[in-house]
Amino acid sequence: MNIAVIGTGYVGIVSAVVYADFGNQVWGVDIDPKRVETLKKGIPPIHEPRLDEFLQRGLKAKRLHFTSSYQEALDNCQIVFICVGTPQSDSGKVDLRYVETAVESIAKALKQPTTIVLKSTVPPGIHKHLTKILDQHTKVAYEFASAPEFLREGSAITDTVHPSRIVIGVASQKAKDDLLDIHKSLPGERIVTDVVSAQMIKYAANSLLATKISFVNGIARICDLLGADVTDVMKGVGTDPRIGNQFLSPGLGFGGSCFPKDIKGLYYLAKDAGYDFELLKTVDQINDSQVAYVISKIEKKYGSLQGKQIAIWGLAFKPDTDDMREARSVTLINLLLQKGAKVSAYDPIATAISKTIFGDKISFADSPAEAAKEADAIFLVTEWNEFKEVDFAQIKKDMKGDLLVDGRNMYDPQELKKLGFSYVGVGRD
Repeated sequence: MNIAVIGTGYVGIVSAVVYADFGNQVWGVDIDPKRVETLKKGIPPIHEPRLDEFLQRGLKAKRLHFTSSYQEALDNCQIVFICVGTPQSDSGKVDLRYVETAVESIAKALKQPTTIVLKSTVPPGIHKHLTKILDQHTKVAYEFASAPEFLREGSAITDTVHPSRIVIGVASQKAKDDLLDIHKSLPGERIVTDVVSAQMIKYAANSLLATKISFVNGIARICDLLGADVTDVMKGVGTDPRIGNQFLSPGLGFGGSCFPKDIKGLYYLAKDAGYDFELLKTVDQINDSQVAYVISKIEKKYGSLQGKQIAIWGLAFKPDTDDMREARSVTLINLLLQKGAKVSAYDPIATAISKTIFGDKISFADSPAEAAKEADAIFLVTEWNEFKEVDFAQIKKDMKGDLLVDGRNMYDPQELKKLGFSYVGVGRD
């Protein structure tokens, strides 16, 4: 099958390389000519495990092509996937400019009947607006469908090749057949529904996961007040099969390109429809205040941070990615700087992007040990596996202070205390 993928960001590039790996001819379209040339050379635009492998394989097999021309990409395509970004606008609502531009460009380039599939996360019901744009710019027959993605950064290839479910929203048998056919080799339950419901599934899923995270962080705050251990509490909660143990780890809150945006997007969608979904506001408020809460724990125990040297371990919003969008590290570092602290940071992958954010406001180290040298405190932000393997005995000797703030509850408090560290966790100390 001939496929066009519009947008080569996280969703687009992963979709393109996987569809090509299934034997399809795939054209990836991006309006950035520099990115197109980079992809043609086999250089991934993002850090994602196994992406390089899939990209190289698709190019070598001549099943994967990249262009800035919609006309070239859609010349003989049966299916077009829209995978452009839908960032949050200043008002908190979803910014649809990139989707609208992509839809108009597709319409002008259509040459034969095509199934147009929206993978971008958009407000449910917006397809009516998008099909109007299509109708204004083309007389060619098309089918419009939705196939929301559920990939996780850091495991995007695996999630695409081994999905837990495939959700498709369609209004015609032709669109249903096309989408079931292109995904026929994949495992996972097929959920076939209408376009609005498919888009709502994505918003509801992300919002529920974000709600679990904020709920656990709220429980962690209560545990701090009562002297309970949140790790034991959530272990007891998660063994209940009705609840499950995923997304029950307290920490600094959620970040990334999805949860923060989708929580707000669903809230404003509900509000515009006539329902004030106050729960989502609370989820967002807990998340926004979580970093400041953890800093307040430190200040209560150890006093002012003025002039203190703080080592930051981890900058990306989660492990196995270089994505800094809504990263908790940015919120944390900015607060530390406001309080007069000095920061030395280390991340295995995200340092280059972080330098564009912070410039010379902080220093960057080449290893966890270098970041911690002469530090008054270490602050674990991102739970990279590398941070599980450090030589804490040596690091303690090289530090000025003894404080370790475990922002992800990754370490054993007792083991660190034996080495002479003062340990502060989230919902446990």
